[in-house]
Amino acid sequence: MAWLFAWVGVGSAFGHGAYHDVVTAIQAELHVHPGDTALRYKLAEAHVGHDDWRACLKQIKLVERLAPGVYPTGYLRGLALHLAGKDEAAKEALNDFLTKNPDHVDALATRGRVLVKLGFPLDAVMDFQKAVKLADSPNTEWIVDLALVLSDSGKPTEASRAIDEGIMTAGDVPSLLECALEIETAAGLWDSALGRMEGLQKLAPCPEPWMAKRAELMTRAGRADDARAAWTVLRDRLISLPSLERGTPQNVQLLQQARQSLGETAPMPVAAPPAP
Repeated sequence: MAWLFAWVGVGSAFGHGAYHDVVTAIQAELHVHPGDTALRYKLAEAHVGHDDWRACLKQIKLVERLAPGVYPTGYLRGLALHLAGKDEAAKEALNDFLTKNPDHVDALATRGRVLVKLGFPLDAVMDFQKAVKLADSPNTEWIVDLALVLSDSGKPTEASRAIDEGIMTAGDVPSLLECALEIETAAGLWDSALGRMEGLQKLAPCPEPWMAKRAELMTRAGRADDARAAWTVLRDRLISLPSLERGTPQNVQLLQQARQSLGETAPMPVAAPPAP
């Protein structure tokens, strides 16, 4: 249920002040309408979105007593217990809920995370795959979760494929590219990793740091000639920049790194003075 994750996310869904503003507003409405179970459920969502699992569970009990079976409280209970570190209890709550609601994508993804914590990665993969497939719109966090579990299970190629499928629907989201880069680099999948690096370079407002990382990756991949060519391109690009831009601390360091990698010696460029 996408509307639920307007309140509930990974970690705090909103800042400390915003959380109290939301809770205060809901409590004010409950003072006028104390029997409004929809408001109580929204309050439980707000609490779990701020990682206050105790307050969430308290509201869930009230909602279930006043309106049994009306709201997906089993899912919210599982999420709250997961946040509390009570993953065995969370798994039980989510299992019960998913028995009756097998296509609830948020519950599937939450159970996937619980199963990872409990040491059942293959079962977690099934939950993440189903959640990603059934989601109305791409959820990059779930795609990353799926890829990391596959990678940690010794299946980097499948992890890379899962990210590629996510990119087909979500686009070149930096978090997906960075996850793929990490997995493929660790597995020595150099062609794929260099492709991710190129994608991140294109998305970056300042490509020079990614150009340096790409040259470093080529060295790690044992492609000395390609690495030297990449360092040369970076060096020439930096030298061609206007003096103030070339003299920023970041570009000074990158130019020095490029020249050192090429075996060149040159006076250190003068750093640009700080802007007034």
